[in-house]
Amino acid sequence: MGLQRRLIFITIAVSLLVSCSEDPDTLYSKAETEASLGSKQKALNYLMEIQRSSPEYTEAYLFAAELFLEDQNLTEAVNMCRRGLDANADSAKILRYIGEIYHLNGSQENAYRYYLMAVEANADYPEARISLGLILKDKDLYEQAQAHFDKALELDPGNYDATVGKALTHIKSQENAKAIDLLQTLVENEPMQGKAHGVLAMAQEQTAVEDQQILDSYALSVKLEPKDQLIWDAYVNFMIRERDKKEAIDVLKIYLNHFPEATRARHDLAELYIDLAQEESLSWLDAARQQCEQALLSNSDDHYGHALLARIYLLQEKPRLAVLEAQLAFEINPITEYRELVDQARFYAE
Repeated sequence: MGLQRRLIFITIAVSLLVSCSEDPDTLYSKAETEASLGSKQKALNYLMEIQRSSPEYTEAYLFAAELFLEDQNLTEAVNMCRRGLDANADSAKILRYIGEIYHLNGSQENAYRYYLMAVEANADYPEARISLGLILKDKDLYEQAQAHFDKALELDPGNYDATVGKALTHIKSQENAKAIDLLQTLVENEPMQGKAHGVLAMAQEQTAVEDQQILDSYALSVKLEPKDQLIWDAYVNFMIRERDKKEAIDVLKIYLNHFPEATRARHDLAELYIDLAQEESLSWLDAARQQCEQALLSNSDDHYGHALLARIYLLQEKPRLAVLEAQLAFEINPITEYRELVDQARFYAE
């Protein structure tokens, strides 16, 4: 019995020694495999092992943060990054990723602060320059944004994202010709990357280019990069503004398959259905109502969703329901438009 027990102990010790001897790249590969299979906890276990055995292995903190972020756990995602900072991992990469987390969650000022810290930590890190340039572009600080894109391109000539960012800034600055020159070269050099096709379409909207060419560029862009919401938003806006309502509805439906929480898109779709109801048949109103209800499931304080429902109920000759929805819209956001909607609904309810 004693010999058998010693053999068990030896086997366990050897197993532990082999496990501990695995290099961080191997463990990281295992974490990627587990994550792709849906085993996030197993992936996190491997990443935590890397953090213990190789505390300066930056990707172990970034990947762990990404896994938490996928579960909408912002706090743990940021905490994981801060563990990396405490362990003296690559601070520029980690600070930039914290900025990305805040940017994705709508906190522009926090994102800007961390992007700036990332650039200060490593002025020669192109991705930090690109992120800072993009947020400066969103702040309408175009000259500052261009300076960071130019620096990123100096550090990494031909960088795709830096070139796209520079083109976007040209578009915002009403310099479409410069944007188109950059983007046409990029599309020729990288035809299977989608973003440049979409940004090129954005620039071409301000020119005499045929609508069909613009549509083709948008369609190719979202096919290659289906999760790029910036391009999708531009595509949808173009369809609503320039194309047949039913064509726009088809594109909006696909958009919502990718971004089901996009409340504004549901508003747009509801409005298109309301327009068709007034032009063709009131039967379209049921589809409009469903979109409003979906939007309100995501956010019960969606005042515009309540206002759209009030309009729908008025068209369906249900004024009492219209009064309730209009009052909700006004209580959430007491603006003149909603006050008038309340009065209109009450008039028909009397």
